[in-house]
Amino acid sequence: MPSRYAQFKEKLPISRLSDEALLAFRVLFDDPLDIVDLAQDISDLTLYPERLKDSYRKEWEAYVLKALAFEIKQHTDVSPAEFIELVMNKVEAIQQNNDTYQNLLRQVRHAKSILQSENTVVFPTPMRQQLTAFLLPITTISPPKK
Repeated sequence: MPSRYAQFKEKLPISRLSDEALLAFRVLFDDPLDIVDLAQDISDLTLYPERLKDSYRKEWEAYVLKALAFEIKQHTDVSPAEFIELVMNKVEAIQQNNDTYQNLLRQVRHAKSILQSENTVVFPTPMRQQLTAFLLPITTISPPKK
């Protein structure tokens, strides 16, 4: 039988959540002692807006699914309907009353606007530029003859 996390991953349509809703879940379950610094990651979006779609979204989805699985373990005394209501109330409270969420959301929206703008080009990171320069000569090598 698959683990609870595997079941969650398979059954919960987390990829359908908007960035705003996913961020609210991520803020709700944020652990200040975690190795990932959510505020720093989002602050980095000012320099690297592509991270929002390239990596952060998937990281947040995995983080939230694991946190939800853990949260359900902690609330075995409530029905599934009560658990859903509890979580929904917490997420709505984050969205409506949490200044940290509002600040992070502003930064996320700014990064999204950069990514969606037709007149903005996102430059590759210095590492990607270096790798491209290193690998580009490969395009001049002719393929082997059969």
